[in-house]
Amino acid sequence: MVVGRIGEIMKLKKYSLFILILAFVLSFTTYSIEKTEVFNIDNEWNISLPEDWQMEGRSLYQQYYSFYPSVPFYSTIKIYNYDIEENQNIDFLEDLKKKYPNSKIQKKKLDLNKTKIKNAKVEAYEYSFDENGTKLYAISYFVLLKGNLLIANFYSISKKETEKMLEYFYSIEKIN
Repeated sequence: MVVGRIGEIMKLKKYSLFILILAFVLSFTTYSIEKTEVFNIDNEWNISLPEDWQMEGRSLYQQYYSFYPSVPFYSTIKIYNYDIEENQNIDFLEDLKKKYPNSKIQKKKLDLNKTKIKNAKVEAYEYSFDENGTKLYAISYFVLLKGNLLIANFYSISKKETEKMLEYFYSIEKIN
């Protein structure tokens, strides 16, 4: 009788362990599958962002598209799209140094195999700066492709959040 009960208890433990593992795997899968929305930039580029993000389009007063989450946490993406002459030589690092003279600007390594943009020159830099008394972390990406220059700036008060937004850069694709 005792042996039979021990066998039942062992079966219950196995089933319980299986159910716990299954629940963990399913919760992780559900968490990692985030619903996204595709935003269009000048009918030339698309970026996929979580569906709770909002876009503020370009206006006469600003030359960029602004993206930010509806949750009140300071994370912002600003994307500029320019038509430029092919073979134009632009020193992106020097431009950043002029804009943020008190920042230590470092080249950022990218996994170009993850990008949806092919046959482009891509450079990235990371830095921090002070804006109205708030320290912001930033990563700027420069994509040069056949007469187009796309600049994507990712800002956050958290360095970790800025790094996390790197996945959003990898979602950008050229559509025209």
